[in-house]
Amino acid sequence: MTFLYRRRHPDGWHAGRGFTLFELMVTLIVLSIGVAIALPSFRGVLLNSAVSGQTNDLVTAMAMARSEAVRRGTQVAVVSAGGGADWSGGWSVVADTNRDGVFTGSDEVMKRSPALDSQYHVFAKNTAGGSDGRVVFNLNGAADAAYDLNVCYPTGDAARSRRIQVRASGNVSSFKGTSGSAATSCPAGG
Repeated sequence: MTFLYRRRHPDGWHAGRGFTLFELMVTLIVLSIGVAIALPSFRGVLLNSAVSGQTNDLVTAMAMARSEAVRRGTQVAVVSAGGGADWSGGWSVVADTNRDGVFTGSDEVMKRSPALDSQYHVFAKNTAGGSDGRVVFNLNGAADAAYDLNVCYPTGDAARSRRIQVRASGNVSSFKGTSGSAATSCPAGG
């Protein structure tokens, strides 16, 4: 028969089997150094994710406008909230319900996107020289002109920004980087 005996500390107390204060402090220091190294790259991941999300929201709005134009047999537009080339104030998908070709308050707003955070920008350009403040799709799904839109990375880095291209056929594509875009260049530093 075997008996297990507890070993006693010389002072009479049981010896602890946990971590010493020194070991805990070293662990915390190593952990804080790791976090300090990882944080800057994590910020970049968050910014890239936000730019991609805004690009996807705008591409989705374009796809919605195009499909609704075909389904309803009327013009549907994605309209800049500010009415001009700067779409940073948000945008709306509007159906021309009264068929007058003017997208005003009397027409049906199907979707509204809020203004972007102040560090992000979206710029559009109608490559045929028409209005930069709206992309109009007709009942066949074609756009009224070709457009370039730049969704800008906060630092203005063109390689990290996104380009949306709307062809006159109505096809919408997005690309990483804004090279070759006719839209306003992204401002440096947001």
